[in-house]
Amino acid sequence: MYAIIRTGGHQEKVSVGEQITVDRLKQEPGEPIDFVPLMLGLDDGTIITDHQQLSDKAGVKGRVLQHFKGDKIDIFQYRQKTNYRRHTGHRQPLTLVEIAEVRFGDTVEKADEKRAAEDAQKQALELGRQAREEQEKDAPKKVTPKKKPAAKASAGKAAGGAKATPKKPAAKKSTSKKQG
Repeated sequence: MYAIIRTGGHQEKVSVGEQITVDRLKQEPGEPIDFVPLMLGLDDGTIITDHQQLSDKAGVKGRVLQHFKGDKIDIFQYRQKTNYRRHTGHRQPLTLVEIAEVRFGDTVEKADEKRAAEDAQKQALELGRQAREEQEKDAPKKVTPKKKPAAKASAGKAAGGAKATPKKPAAKKSTSKKQG
């Protein structure tokens, strides 16, 4: 399930467990925050855009992780022939937010449950890999016969009586110089 939310004059596509950067928020790190969903995409492919349904049944909750400044933007103004040069910069204050929950009616996706499911899946894959390695250790190895090296082609031509074509000399370049 994913949602399109509005924050700070921007729209963001988010899903559970994602971390997004938004314009600076008033909440302190660790505090929860609710976002206004503009659209929801459910797992079965249904897309909900009705504002009445979204305001009644839908919600997106996040948690503020930290406040920080973005990359510096250099601003240089210049007007020719007037000796006007102005150099300034700007660093946008931003907030890092983790999406903790997306809900629509009775359907709720939580970041904690999603992390637990992903960890269980990783552990299952790891156990399967270890089991395959054990089977490969226990299985007898197949011995393949070594191939004989192939005979050299140049030796075969000389022995077979094939005529060798003589190389032609390169064309001579003229060495005349202009006199003037």
